[in-house]
Amino acid sequence: MMSKKISVEEKILQTARRLFCRAGIHATGIARIIEESGVSRRSLYTHYGSKENLLKAVFEAEADIWFRWFDTDLPAIECSPVNRVLALFDLMRIWFSSEDFYGCVFINAVAEHEKSNSWIQEIANGHREKISARLQAMVAECGARDPGMVTEKLNLLIDGTIVTAMVTGNSGIAHIGRMAAEDILRHAE
Repeated sequence: MMSKKISVEEKILQTARRLFCRAGIHATGIARIIEESGVSRRSLYTHYGSKENLLKAVFEAEADIWFRWFDTDLPAIECSPVNRVLALFDLMRIWFSSEDFYGCVFINAVAEHEKSNSWIQEIANGHREKISARLQAMVAECGARDPGMVTEKLNLLIDGTIVTAMVTGNSGIAHIGRMAAEDILRHAE
């Protein structure tokens, strides 16, 4: 079976994402990204221009995964609105089981950086707001009395599930997250 050939740009992006999440953003230098991706320094700077731009591209790539889930994958599932929300945890379990799960790049980056006046925190908060809006629309379809509050409960659960999966290496934690989400939604009507 032939493996899919990836572009130089994608090699750099995948390597940076892995290293930023596993080793840390500050601990990962451009030289290490170049060495582990097997590309030239010129290629990295041609495609991304700087480490900061590369980090922004890593954020965009992870955000795209979440947007695909909320905008394409979840709406395509033929089920009740409650089961559609719960299916998010099934998607997370698949993500947690994949060899490229290193935790959430947004959570990891905010944890690693200074919390005041951080452009990283602004990007992470912007991502959270976009995902929350999508989730709240789904929660409203479930008939929740207070969709905003239910969404915040689910956001806490989602973040906790991601962190626990990253810390423990146990993808099955998504199932426990799903059960807790069922409890939240059951009491939301």
